[in-house]
Amino acid sequence: MTSASGARDGERPAARGPVVRELQVEADYGQIYIYDPEAQVGEWNAAQDEDDNPLFRAMEDGYESRRFVGYDSGLIDLIAPSQYNWQAPMRVEVSDAPPPRDTDDRDHVVEVPLPVPSGTLCFEASGGGTPIETQIPPGTYRARLSGRGYVAGAGEIEGHESYRLQLWPAEETDAVLVKYWPGYDVMRPNDS
Repeated sequence: MTSASGARDGERPAARGPVVRELQVEADYGQIYIYDPEAQVGEWNAAQDEDDNPLFRAMEDGYESRRFVGYDSGLIDLIAPSQYNWQAPMRVEVSDAPPPRDTDDRDHVVEVPLPVPSGTLCFEASGGGTPIETQIPPGTYRARLSGRGYVAGAGEIEGHESYRLQLWPAEETDAVLVKYWPGYDVMRPNDS
């Protein structure tokens, strides 16, 4: 039997070496969706009941958990600190093992699962548009998503933040908040 990483049971996946991609992605309505189209089932439709729509569930997960990175059914919803950023740098790093947690120069860091069965990784601004695609080795990954250049202030419109997405093979496990950006307390005060 073959695992999601491409290795047979009891075998380690073959070393692939690091993969690095430098992209420019778009954030709109304060969000960036990250996904593999093969991992998504059905159409995303704003008219759908919120309980049936992974976009709504991932967004709700990001806000309710106060991680500001939500996850549902293979979809990551990155909740950006600004309304839009049409050219947000996104560095994608794929490695065979977890990279060190170098969070000192990062504002916010979250780890979530991310299945990429087809090897196509898409970055799409909320509200539609053409996804930015890149190819990585197919597999099931742990994803460490970090951002920097965040501006603290409610109602920031145009952002200048940049992101790094670090991926390594791992079984699907719960999301973890590694480092919290306190500016979210200004933007989204916790009402509880």
